[in-house]
Amino acid sequence: MRHGVRPGAMALLLVGTLGISTGFGMVLLLPLYVQELGGDEANFGVILASATVTAVVCIGTLIRYPDMLRPHTVVALAIVIYASGVLGAALVTESWTPLIGVGVLLGTAWAVVYTATPMVMSEMVTDDGRTTYFGYLTGTQQIGIGSGPVTAGLLIDAGIGLRGVFTIAGVICLFAAIATLLVGRLTPDSKRSQRNENDDPTVTIGFSAALRRIVGSEAIYSLVIIFLFACLFTSMTQFQATFASARGLDYAFFFVSYTVAVIFSRFVLAGFAGRFDTQLVIAVSVSVTAVATASFLLVGSSTVLYALAALCLGLGYGLALPTAQAQAVNVSGEAVRPRVLPMAGLFFQTAILAFPLVAGAVISGFGYEALFAVLVGLALIQVVIVWWRLWAKRRSGEISWG
Repeated sequence: MRHGVRPGAMALLLVGTLGISTGFGMVLLLPLYVQELGGDEANFGVILASATVTAVVCIGTLIRYPDMLRPHTVVALAIVIYASGVLGAALVTESWTPLIGVGVLLGTAWAVVYTATPMVMSEMVTDDGRTTYFGYLTGTQQIGIGSGPVTAGLLIDAGIGLRGVFTIAGVICLFAAIATLLVGRLTPDSKRSQRNENDDPTVTIGFSAALRRIVGSEAIYSLVIIFLFACLFTSMTQFQATFASARGLDYAFFFVSYTVAVIFSRFVLAGFAGRFDTQLVIAVSVSVTAVATASFLLVGSSTVLYALAALCLGLGYGLALPTAQAQAVNVSGEAVRPRVLPMAGLFFQTAILAFPLVAGAVISGFGYEALFAVLVGLALIQVVIVWWRLWAKRRSGEISWG
């Protein structure tokens, strides 16, 4: 932890993260609500994609002006907006069309939350601890995302409809916003300290120059990996409830297995993986993710295979994503680091919001087998990129195997 970060700051951040991600997870049942209102997967894809432009504008603003507001303030405001969207979804009763407006709020707010939360964590930790703490942060996110649908399912079984589930999710998000806002009272403003103490002119490097440095550096490969992961993640989570329903499966088996695997990979396996070169860890975990994605083509209606596929997916994805995020920061120069994480968020959230439009159209036109074939293709592109970069670094003598 950085000097000056007071006890409780990390706990508050993780509590807030758990709250908003649980709310996000509960809203993963929104496709079922769209079906209740007469829509299908393609319509749900439109709802998600409706936020693409606004999300890109907001994240672009974070990239252009990373110091305009402290990150915890940005996150807290975004969580409040997300809560408003969730509560708005509970008011839609006649047609799925009004959910497009709700989708703008949900998608934009979640994009900002996902992008800015690592920025909060980054100003609290040192370089040596960044990978570990990013693992804790994203692990907490996945706990919420995985437990949210299961919690929502239990509430529905107890007689609370989807509208009631969304109302409860909105209230949880409001408490998460309060916890996140309190983080700022326990964490010093590291950017202000740098401005006061650091006379290096590279700290004020221009926006265009910073982008050129990032795109021309090793960080761009991590950003591409993050983008492709987003295509995989949004397809696997947003359409999981309808996929399970079409196969006669219980989506709870996916989310429980996936969440357990992610927790294990980020809180246990990450410590072991830290003994090895980061690029090697990314390469192996991306390969596991590709195999797991392909295994969904063989699931059929088997609950056991369904759970095992989700377990493998969680192990690979759970380890690879935070490692790639930390790698993108660590290989970047100090002067451009404030813009690397927002750029990673831009790559991730653009895919999160826009790719469901493609996924929904593929599902409606060709079925889930076609979607998984597309996802396998994207996963193989990741595999090629990461092993190519590992091979290149090994040849140059930049890495060791253990």
